[in-house]
Amino acid sequence: MLPKARPRTTRHAGWPFVRRRNRRIRNSSPALPRAPRPPLSTVMWQALARWRRSLLVAGVAVALAGGAWAGRWYVTHSHHFAVRVVKVSTTAHVSSEALITRAAVPLGVNLFAVDREEVARAVSQEPWVQRVHVRRELPSTLTLDVVERTAACAVALGSLYLSDAAGTVFKRATPEEAASLPVVTGLNREDWLAQPDHARAAVHEALQAIAAWRSGGHERAPVGEVHVDRIAGVTLYTDRGVGVRIGVVDETLADRLHRFDVVTAALAESGEEPRLVYVDNRARPDRVTVKLASAQLSAHSGNRD
Repeated sequence: MLPKARPRTTRHAGWPFVRRRNRRIRNSSPALPRAPRPPLSTVMWQALARWRRSLLVAGVAVALAGGAWAGRWYVTHSHHFAVRVVKVSTTAHVSSEALITRAAVPLGVNLFAVDREEVARAVSQEPWVQRVHVRRELPSTLTLDVVERTAACAVALGSLYLSDAAGTVFKRATPEEAASLPVVTGLNREDWLAQPDHARAAVHEALQAIAAWRSGGHERAPVGEVHVDRIAGVTLYTDRGVGVRIGVVDETLADRLHRFDVVTAALAESGEEPRLVYVDNRARPDRVTVKLASAQLSAHSGNRD
């Protein structure tokens, strides 16, 4: 009896290393017909059209550039835009004629040929000028908009000089200019040249002390002089000859000046005249020391209102 034949199984089923045969799959879809090539004449006409467009764009660009150049040449050479008037804004300390002379813009020159930055630099050489803006007004006017400095005090540096609110000294003062201004003393010219930042800060602190003095609610005598010292600080001198030692200008100054008003009012009621008042005690703003005109030294505490 013959043995039964085993059923034939797929040898490579589940076997990972199977070498499978590649099968070629034929594309049964019909091939698309190729587009016919355009005739040579059509290609030439298309190329010619592209060249014509490029030439047209280039021609327009050249025409625009030429027009811009011609317009610029006309504007910068035409007598229609020649400078006939130089105007200056209203000023208080320097005349318009002096500023026009510093600007040195000749009449008849083309308005667009004027270097406005150079004109502004020339006008800024005037000490009273803080800044200037130069602008054109068509067709033939050049205008100088000038902002002047404001003198806040005079500074004694050998001679009297004017200073603005930031402590910047900008010109030598005439007697008329310094007559109505408080004078800052205690600095010298050598210190100013050697340490300009320190000197400027000292003048600025003196101006802060003057501002605090003027902002008080009581009627206080005008300040004629402000003395600055590296050790003693700031001392104000009124036009009545009374000195007020402030020391350092800080947040306690308003309270210290209030006590000054209280003490000086009490002295006026008693008929006494102070010569020097010390309100430089920052630890005790309510304490005021007074040196009377009779050279007697007395102290007034904060308990006296």
